[in-house]
Amino acid sequence: MHMLPLEPSWERKALNRATFGCREADELYVQQIGWEAWVNEQLNVPDGDDAELATFLAQQTLNIEYEESNEFNTNDDSEGWDAVDEERPLVTLSMSEQELYEILIYAGDRHPWDEVWRVYTEEMNSVYIRATHSRFQLREVMTDFWLNHFSVWYDRDDIMRLSTLIYDRDVIRPRVFGNFRDMLGAVAQSTAMQWYLDNAGSPADHPNENYARELMELHTLGEDAYLGTVDPTTVARDESGIAVGFTDQDVIEVSRAFSGWTLEYGQWGGDEVGQLPNTWLFTYSPYQHNTEAGLFLGQNLAPMTADMEQGERVLDLLADHPATAEFVVGKMVRRFFGENPPQEILNRAIATWMENRSAADQIQRVVESILLDGTEVGDEAPSRIRRPFEKMVAAWRAMGATVNASWIWTRVSTQTKDAAFDWPGPDGRPYVNGYWLAGTQVMQAWNGLYNASTWDQGVSGDLLSEMPEDMMDSAIAMTDFWIGRMIGYEVASTVGYNELVDFSFNWAGPMAAFDWMQQTDDPEEQAEREQGVQRNLRGFCSLIATADEFAWV
Repeated sequence: MHMLPLEPSWERKALNRATFGCREADELYVQQIGWEAWVNEQLNVPDGDDAELATFLAQQTLNIEYEESNEFNTNDDSEGWDAVDEERPLVTLSMSEQELYEILIYAGDRHPWDEVWRVYTEEMNSVYIRATHSRFQLREVMTDFWLNHFSVWYDRDDIMRLSTLIYDRDVIRPRVFGNFRDMLGAVAQSTAMQWYLDNAGSPADHPNENYARELMELHTLGEDAYLGTVDPTTVARDESGIAVGFTDQDVIEVSRAFSGWTLEYGQWGGDEVGQLPNTWLFTYSPYQHNTEAGLFLGQNLAPMTADMEQGERVLDLLADHPATAEFVVGKMVRRFFGENPPQEILNRAIATWMENRSAADQIQRVVESILLDGTEVGDEAPSRIRRPFEKMVAAWRAMGATVNASWIWTRVSTQTKDAAFDWPGPDGRPYVNGYWLAGTQVMQAWNGLYNASTWDQGVSGDLLSEMPEDMMDSAIAMTDFWIGRMIGYEVASTVGYNELVDFSFNWAGPMAAFDWMQQTDDPEEQAEREQGVQRNLRGFCSLIATADEFAWV
């Protein structure tokens, strides 16, 4: 304990904010090349995964098993399906959007609903694996941020369970450093958002207002810009004639503007079109469009009669609005610095957002202004509590563990309620420390981490070889070593430190396991006991992750 630094290094604080968890090797690497060089590397990312991660994902498999079915239903093409029991690669991760929706379309006909769940399970595996092992950590952090900002819930129905993969891969991930207006349009036309917020079924005679309200209150202007039931003609406007906030009438006008933005799910498309096909892909249906949209934020939408023109204009106005800059950038800064970030960072990030509204790399420039245009990222004391998902991934990264494909990731996600797509409301998870410090949340986080680390299913890795051999004879040296790897500096609580040392001698602790491992000369028995040592080490490191110093970034 006394050999460790008294506080985290500048680089460790910065990396803990910009990644899913600083590793000792990352800290040394940034000290070697410099922070600016590291950030620039992180912002110049390939279109897909880095080569090492892509290879790793391609090697992963998951078992899938179901019985045959010879039952025919009303579909003449139905032939039932054969029994399946195989270790299958994560093949859905690279399927086209059309191929993926065909899995849903033919579920219960050509294959069982297990195949739909399989898509979601592969997606959840990719979320855990990428967050832990991706070289481009900043992209993973920003993907998590935007998936939370444009939140959708997988457990609404099977459409949502299947569309989340496409939403992550094709809608959000390619745009995390791009232009906000482009992302806003892609989200608006995504199957996941169209279905989740009910716009796909919005009828012309009485448009659904769910998406319209959340678009303004949660995706762009923010709830502080909501003015309630006031007459929109009385709302103050800027020099361009744009209203400073939105009213209930604006919600109605936006619902009208986006009516007709829908999906092909077999609904009636009007006498000229007839019944639309069942593809679950985005389309525009004039039959579902309400033509009565009027003033929105003080701008008249009525003269805009081309297909989708009104909706596109709404997105333009929202993306350019100063309230959107304040709301979205404020959330982004809080993701890095907690609920009370330095005002200087907010000011420069908002200014960068507004100055680059038409730039293809608008978001990248904002991230640069947050991380590079000041030294706060490494100067500021840790101020944000890690969510359960972040804590798990950070622990595995710090201990050098390997996260493998496993069916347990859907179970762990359900236990912690804190993985992508597992937040039931459209508001996304809060960046409020008090929420994640609640006793239930803390317990869920530790249970999820400990169970996943010790089940010998999803997490593996040779932690034993990372330790100098002589540390197996000293509980204090071993504890200091793993605190150094996991946290990077001393834990302040002497009681907590002593509890770690004491736990190391517990039957589930590493010291007892070291002794047990060395009491046999049988190679097979030795290998089995060594596996137990690895499990106990991962459990011990999970206990270190309960320290306050690990929880705060």
